[in-house]
Amino acid sequence: MTPAASDSVVSPDGRFLWDGKRWVESPKGTIQKLVWSGENWKKIPPEEGGVIFSPDGQEIWTGSGWIAAPPNEDSGHSVDVHAPIKTHFKSLMSSFGDHNKEASSITSGETSASIAALVFTLVITTSIFSSQVIQPLLFDASIARTGRYALSMDAWDTIEDDDSVSVVGIGSSMLQYAINGTCIEEEMGSSNTFVYNLAIPGSMPYMEMIQTEAAVRASPDLVLLEVGPNSLWDVDEFSNQGLMDYFELRLTILSLLLDGQDDGRWVEILRDSEIELIDGGIEGGYNSESVYANDALEELLRRVLLSESSAPRTVSAASVPHPSHEDWHGYLRTQNWLYSKLELMTEEERSEWEEAIPNHLRKGVNNPQANGTLNHEALHYMVSRFSESGIKVVLISPPLHPLLVGQLSQGQYDGHNRTLSELSQYEGVDVMNLVWDDYWSDGDFYDHNHLDRHGRQTFCEATAPRIYKILEA
Repeated sequence: MTPAASDSVVSPDGRFLWDGKRWVESPKGTIQKLVWSGENWKKIPPEEGGVIFSPDGQEIWTGSGWIAAPPNEDSGHSVDVHAPIKTHFKSLMSSFGDHNKEASSITSGETSASIAALVFTLVITTSIFSSQVIQPLLFDASIARTGRYALSMDAWDTIEDDDSVSVVGIGSSMLQYAINGTCIEEEMGSSNTFVYNLAIPGSMPYMEMIQTEAAVRASPDLVLLEVGPNSLWDVDEFSNQGLMDYFELRLTILSLLLDGQDDGRWVEILRDSEIELIDGGIEGGYNSESVYANDALEELLRRVLLSESSAPRTVSAASVPHPSHEDWHGYLRTQNWLYSKLELMTEEERSEWEEAIPNHLRKGVNNPQANGTLNHEALHYMVSRFSESGIKVVLISPPLHPLLVGQLSQGQYDGHNRTLSELSQYEGVDVMNLVWDDYWSDGDFYDHNHLDRHGRQTFCEATAPRIYKILEA
């Protein structure tokens, strides 16, 4: 109401105003019990009208006399006081809850605040469910084939805080099965050096590049970056369903662990088909949680209700201790490995294995390209970022079984050799190509391209002095 209307009679529902002759529609903001005085809102006393009906509901007391009751909802916007009164009786309670319609309307600001509060609650709830339920079950391999898929980002947080000389291995299961960090530390004789093994089964530079910015923040002293023949195949050429399933597995898990500061040029390298698998924004912010939510809840209920678990034993090669566990730091340096496959073979199985080696040689992982693949682009991104950040890099090529190396065609690995040569041009980069070293024996291998416990010892003794020399340079 305006200041001039401060002495006016207001209808009980606040919708009409008595102008002295007729009821007219009240201005916006008019309510049943309040009136604007010119300086503030004040309550309307009963004697100033708007609250007392006649017994038949057709008249209302103004404080000095009776006038026609305000129009009902079906009438026009004004009623002549001298016109026949046709207003039906209406209980004072019939409009209860509607008296303050205008004043109680939710503003756009309030709506935005409500939405923001809802989104905030959703984010917090989902984050808690992810960190307290899903992620622990990923680490202990209850809802994933191996906990190592969830390892990288938390590992870099640990490395960033270790206050020691840090050597970190990044690569596939070939490097995973080669590095025994504790052994290399002891072989170097350095009590202030930690050698971490962050290699992931089935991986490739195209996936491992996603941890680059986390690695730069952690600023290790040396990165052992796997660049073997198996690292240089064409992702586009071999994008079958199995590979796409692997990308989905890795990227949905990584999405649970990444944050904004992990973004880098790897986002530009990823294809659209992989970008779509990474959570982003409000609409796509919880895709990864939805992928694992059902399995996580099922596992949680199984543990609570049945005292059972899908997790393998903690000594299993698939199990990874949670980052909060006391075994976490030790695991990052020396994990659990599978027992040698070759040692367990019968003569017949061994013969079949040897006969299959030519088939392995025809695969893309044994026919490395010299350039032009997404894996090459990922490697250049990683090596350049480490180099410009002052992090030393060793391009390491894990060994292969002598039977496989012996059957390579002339020039089959030329693409690998050329890639190593090109990447080594970055400042602070060394090469450690173990493929052609002749000291590897059959007893060192788990299979045709992974070392077993004997091979890890050989690897440890062969690489520790070279790593130490690079660190001291």
